[in-house]
Amino acid sequence: MSLFPAVLIGGPPHSGKSVLVYSLTQALRARGVAHYALRACPDGEGDFSNETDQAVIRLIRRRGQFSTAFTSYVSAYLRERRLPLLVDVGGRPTDDQIAVFSLCTGAVLLVGERPDDPAAYARDHTHWLDILDRAGLTLLADLRSDLHGNNYLAATTPVVVGTLSGLERGQSAAGPAFEALVDRLAQALAGADIASAHLHRAAAPPHMRLVVVEAPAPSLGAPDARWSRESLPALAAAVVSGEPVAIYGRAPNWVYAHLALHAAPAEVWLFDARQGWMTPPPLPRHDDPNLPPPQLGWQPEAEARPGYAWLDLITNSQYIDPNQAEGLPLPVPPPASGLIISGRVPYWLLLGAARQLAASYAWLAVYHPPLNGAVVVWSPGGDPPLGHLLPV
Repeated sequence: MSLFPAVLIGGPPHSGKSVLVYSLTQALRARGVAHYALRACPDGEGDFSNETDQAVIRLIRRRGQFSTAFTSYVSAYLRERRLPLLVDVGGRPTDDQIAVFSLCTGAVLLVGERPDDPAAYARDHTHWLDILDRAGLTLLADLRSDLHGNNYLAATTPVVVGTLSGLERGQSAAGPAFEALVDRLAQALAGADIASAHLHRAAAPPHMRLVVVEAPAPSLGAPDARWSRESLPALAAAVVSGEPVAIYGRAPNWVYAHLALHAAPAEVWLFDARQGWMTPPPLPRHDDPNLPPPQLGWQPEAEARPGYAWLDLITNSQYIDPNQAEGLPLPVPPPASGLIISGRVPYWLLLGAARQLAASYAWLAVYHPPLNGAVVVWSPGGDPPLGHLLPV
């Protein structure tokens, strides 16, 4: 069992858990607390769902379903976790899923008011306290979600108790109860973040340039420690083209894609919170007559659009196995001057597709939902320029 803590964020559906997880992860990052938000439910969304125009989210969101395989994957992540975790779980867990909850080390309970059913809060609260008791989890916080109520802090010890309001997608949690919860979690994760970063960097592939993108230094082109599209030319100048790199830390997909293409044809490695250090595996093409069946939910699409080719790495699964890359065939994008790649997929898959396809195009861009456009990450000829945002 990992020594890193894992805090479950639980409660009934529509209580605002995903917004709370997003808000917590932003607050913990601001304090320098390393962690990973594990969406342990098929409908779980990444940070982009709270940072992107909600009309766009309604277009690109893909809902999954619980399965025995998915529950097994989550269990494996929890047993072998490489970082402290915030674990966002489903609102109607089965007995099998509740058994997996016991792999966590503590819990935050969030139960929402339901205007259509005034008795629902007490019923849901009792039900979820029983779930956490069955999983043997220590309660760190017991919070009420009231969409149009007032933020309120009732207690900080032994459990944080209070009310959070306005937990709507696209918003962030705030108020005294939220700040008390951040304090409690920072305390619960104290020290583990330092240990994890040390272990991860020490385990990086030897004889490769280690590029830490978590809090970019001015030398990497981000003077205010936040990545912007304008940082890419400076980042390109800070690393050697064609030199193998190992990438560590949290950064937008277009930063990773740029570094991976800048290093080509040399090796690129990245640290994946679920897999550890890994290199993107080679991906087969759809036109290979000897392909095995694709992985569950893998349905990529390619099409010609005015001025560029579009590749959408579509998956309806919450888990994609890099050890079975032969089940992830890429369609052959049509000829065009440039290629835009889209898809809510792990970075290793994005990087693998980009490195295999870039040579066939004059430029390559990566779609980034919060920007509602695609960032040019590779453009040897300079047209369009590196970092340019293409509206999609």
